[in-house]
Amino acid sequence: MDRRELVRALRADRVPDALYDIPGVHDIPVQPDAYYFLRPARGGWEVGLRERSRDRDTSWFGTEDAACRELRAKLTALPPPPGGGRERVEDVLAHGEEIRRSAWRDFERALRERGAQDDANGPGGKQDGGTQNDANGRGGSANGPGADGDGRQNGAEGGGRQNGADGDGAGR
Repeated sequence: MDRRELVRALRADRVPDALYDIPGVHDIPVQPDAYYFLRPARGGWEVGLRERSRDRDTSWFGTEDAACRELRAKLTALPPPPGGGRERVEDVLAHGEEIRRSAWRDFERALRERGAQDDANGPGGKQDGGTQNDANGRGGSANGPGADGDGRQNGAEGGGRQNGADGDGAGR
């Protein structure tokens, strides 16, 4: 296999053009941060990964055919599956209904706890001095929209930091 045959094979394998550079045969017009390369080198051929303007994982080959086959193998290899994945999938499939029921119970408990906290804090304010947003997305504290804990105005008029006046809901 030569470089031209390699490019045809990689295109047939649907390898994206931006993943490899073969000078004189397949040049990348705009080079990404990382790509594989095949190029002539010291009486042979070099295959490697060019990443952030540095060559990494380079290998030297005595023939163009060997270098082309290596680059094709790198570009068409499937990544290895994550370790232990099969057992985890089987576990989830075997206990799926139990996992769903447990997740639903946790969700309902969280809603009840949130509702109890909202009831304890009263309508429209947090008692812990935390930040809340009014209906227009302007941030404020428990002392009211736009006021700090000591009663100072928190808007631009009060000399403080403008909190979400444009409706972004940023709060403090």
